[in-house]
Amino acid sequence: MSKLLYCAIFCSSLLSQTSFATDSAQHQVQQVAQNLLPRVQLEGQKYQPVDLQTRLQETHLPGLSLAVIKDGKVVWAEGFGIADKKQNRKVTTETLFQAGSISKPVAALAVLKLAQDGKVDLDADVNQYLTSWKVPTNEFTKANPVTLRQLMTHTSGLTQHGFPGYVRGSKIPTDVEVLMGKGNTDLVTVDTLPDKAWRYSGGGYTVMELLVADVTKMPFEEYVQQAILTPLGMHNSTYAQPLPKTLWSKASAAFDDKGEQVEGDWHVYPEQAAAGLWTTPVDLAKYIMAVQQAYAGNTVGPITPELAKQMLEVHHDVWGLGPELEQREQGLVFTHGGKNKGFSNRFEAFVEKDEGMVLMSNGDSASTVFGELRIAISEHYGWNFIRSKKITAITLPEARAKQLEGLYAYEKDHQFKMKITREGTRFNVLDMARDNLMAFVATEEDTLIELEGGADVTIETNDKGEISAVIWRGLYRFERI
Repeated sequence: MSKLLYCAIFCSSLLSQTSFATDSAQHQVQQVAQNLLPRVQLEGQKYQPVDLQTRLQETHLPGLSLAVIKDGKVVWAEGFGIADKKQNRKVTTETLFQAGSISKPVAALAVLKLAQDGKVDLDADVNQYLTSWKVPTNEFTKANPVTLRQLMTHTSGLTQHGFPGYVRGSKIPTDVEVLMGKGNTDLVTVDTLPDKAWRYSGGGYTVMELLVADVTKMPFEEYVQQAILTPLGMHNSTYAQPLPKTLWSKASAAFDDKGEQVEGDWHVYPEQAAAGLWTTPVDLAKYIMAVQQAYAGNTVGPITPELAKQMLEVHHDVWGLGPELEQREQGLVFTHGGKNKGFSNRFEAFVEKDEGMVLMSNGDSASTVFGELRIAISEHYGWNFIRSKKITAITLPEARAKQLEGLYAYEKDHQFKMKITREGTRFNVLDMARDNLMAFVATEEDTLIELEGGADVTIETNDKGEISAVIWRGLYRFERI
């Protein structure tokens, strides 16, 4: 990375302390962090509030950083725990985390900016812009060419869900090598008709990344820095991969689900648009507030009102042009999660209210703490992003419980599988694509509820009364195989 780009990123530092909050909010937010309760609570059981530091220790999560937006301002930002055990370095509000898939909605702004400037058409065949590689032509692309709009909404038919990253010091492939299957993932290709179904695709965002570089004649990270990050004041953010040595002292290490620091401290992600952003919760809060202000009619940096409204229009299922969109009682919410090796993150914000939150962590075990902290923050500010769920567990009849065990595959793409096993009256569901094991209990004969996250699974039976499929959160049907 050039010295000029480095200076643009980090010469103006935003914060140096571990935390900040408005004076009136300081005592209240401390109470939030000291009163965490489980997201899912079983009827008949009593739960005592636990403080955040205790929960970090109990869940083997070394560190966490957050930012809370209220009335268009960051009213609370704080770092908790350890950023690097080898160096005994603490998490601060300036600690850099890998954003994982939160890289995608920020990267999508680069494409929307190019479209706004008349450089690309969101509904044109991407191959007319790609010069260093082309989406392979086949029966599906001949019928429906791949477009930028499809890439941003995960409807392009392109393969490759996510990326595992590379140990620091190992050979790092180029974008073209990644797309050709010459890295540690498979060839990226279209294997279903574009614009007909939603399927999450990091491979699609890597195509988008390459297109940005081809159109601008600039490295992806430099264009995004110049066109998006710097104009938004995101001075503690970069898509540079590998992370320059001069920034290592600001970066958090990554930790596994046992709290052990990973080999090489963190992985390198050449798939920058899909997973390569290094940032902080405060910087992501700037992105959020800019989108909110633009949607309200005020141009902020590169984000015009027209761009914001286009970005936040609901497309397939619950997706906008970059972020996920969810309709709640208090209004439309834009959100996204992010998961890299040893990093877990989430942001959620209202579209028409200047409020939201960003959570970033340096561990694979963050889901439980995130759920509890999101509930505590939401309840404190009167938001309905997430609520605790009280449930009554039942015991399924033995025959039905036994029949529920087995292997299931997503009906639109059998590479995504889940395996259900029993442990007493509980059911363990393994998301095999993400290697994520979740515990469920039955609340009705056709309903399971996840104990940590509260997600529901509906059991589907055929005319013979046999279990034929399970439906995840009412959206994704996994058929028995």
